[in-house]
Amino acid sequence: KAVKALELSEMEQGRYADVIFNVICVVCIPFIAPAYVHKTFLALLVSHIYLYCYDQVKVLRYVVKFDFSSPDVHYLGMQLFAIPVAILAGALVFKANQMSGGEDLGSGVLQGYWLLMGICLAMVAHACLHLLALQCISLVVDNAVDRSKSEAAYVDYAQKFPATFFSVNPVHCLRCKSGISKRTEQEFYSPLKG
Repeated sequence: KAVKALELSEMEQGRYADVIFNVICVVCIPFIAPAYVHKTFLALLVSHIYLYCYDQVKVLRYVVKFDFSSPDVHYLGMQLFAIPVAILAGALVFKANQMSGGEDLGSGVLQGYWLLMGICLAMVAHACLHLLALQCISLVVDNAVDRSKSEAAYVDYAQKFPATFFSVNPVHCLRCKSGISKRTEQEFYSPLKG
């Protein structure tokens, strides 16, 4: 138990939510106070460069293992990124409408519900275009590997990489140790011990 308590943490994918929330907050700014947009985007860029560097160090030095059984979360993150990009498209329509008018605030070509419909149409169209492009790109870049003709033996692989299903499963190791399972005794694998 002491070894388990001192082990390093596992990598988790909560960073997607942080990044998308930050970007959504930033892309809503042109609707409200557009004066400092460049400084806000620069702060976003610097903070995300810091997050990237922090994650690189964390992954290479302080994460004991990864458990990503499929790329579904990564693909969902790319799909969710359509939200801030669509909001940015709506903000572009809003700002372009403001610039089409005179000096007065709200003197653009589109007024009232027409402006709202134009913003919503730009957002929906851009989100659909984003998701369609993502779908097309993922179909082209799909890198599924067929392992049905692999001739690698489980025993050989287990000698090279001792973290197998049986050695990281504490219930299986306990059953082998106490004689409940008919398999030979299996030592529990820990990255710190192995």
